[in-house]
Amino acid sequence: MKHREQLDRPSRAVVALLLSFAAGIFAPSARAQQSPQCTVKPASVPLGQTVRLFCDLPSNVPVATARLAAGPNGLTVRLFKQASGEWQGLMPIAVKDSPGTFPIDFLAADGTTLASVTLTIRKTIFPSQNVNLAPQIEALHSTPEEMQTLTTFRDSVSDVKYWDDPLAAPLLGCIISPFGVARLHNGKPTGEFHGGIDQRAAQGTPIRAVAAGVVKIVQPFNVLGGTVAIDHGQGLETMYLHMSKLNVAVGALVKKGDVIGYAGATGRATGPHLHWVVYVNGVPQNPQQWVALKSCTAPKTKS
Repeated sequence: MKHREQLDRPSRAVVALLLSFAAGIFAPSARAQQSPQCTVKPASVPLGQTVRLFCDLPSNVPVATARLAAGPNGLTVRLFKQASGEWQGLMPIAVKDSPGTFPIDFLAADGTTLASVTLTIRKTIFPSQNVNLAPQIEALHSTPEEMQTLTTFRDSVSDVKYWDDPLAAPLLGCIISPFGVARLHNGKPTGEFHGGIDQRAAQGTPIRAVAAGVVKIVQPFNVLGGTVAIDHGQGLETMYLHMSKLNVAVGALVKKGDVIGYAGATGRATGPHLHWVVYVNGVPQNPQQWVALKSCTAPKTKS
């Protein structure tokens, strides 16, 4: 009997070892087969604002994207795996997108739908605004080379995330022209909307980076004037226009709050101010969703 027990002891040890080995093999497989959990915040948004995308995805998903079919051609954006293991992304809603309820599909690299979440885009009314321009200012136009520089910047999406919440205001001036207004020049419709916001600023006021990032453009433009553009990573970019003096170099890594230039009235401008733009995956977004700023115009009160 003792002899049999002595024979059983190694057998049990071998079985335990095999079970441990099998667990090591199948545990990753189980993680790989976990159900994707994806959410969007907010679930209801006005035109011109950004939706945050969050996903816990299986470990065997090497690349993930999200697709929204709200616009004429839809939009697909990249998701990025964070240090926490969660995937995150930014879905911009364009000013000219259609209001309604639409699915956001989360996709694997082969196009397989991993999850689907519903987003509501609310109808949004943007007012009109007339700007009186002197003939020599109105006559300014962008060159093809300038347009290509801007397109290249907007279309690039880098992997490294430099920014964090909250963003900081580039200066303390109040808003003299909000995002999204339909622009008229000398009373004539331009067919364009205001893709950023204008903040009041005296000549020479320091302008600061709203977040950390890599400087991509430092140059004067015919219409935009003295311009700095910063890539903050993973789909977030900003531009600062009409500056009198530029204070950074292309390729520089700036921190939130660094002085990148000084306010002016260069390009198509009627006086000193700062026009700045937030791009999310190439689409201009309302900066007031990212930074709390006050309007220069006091709200009307009922008598």
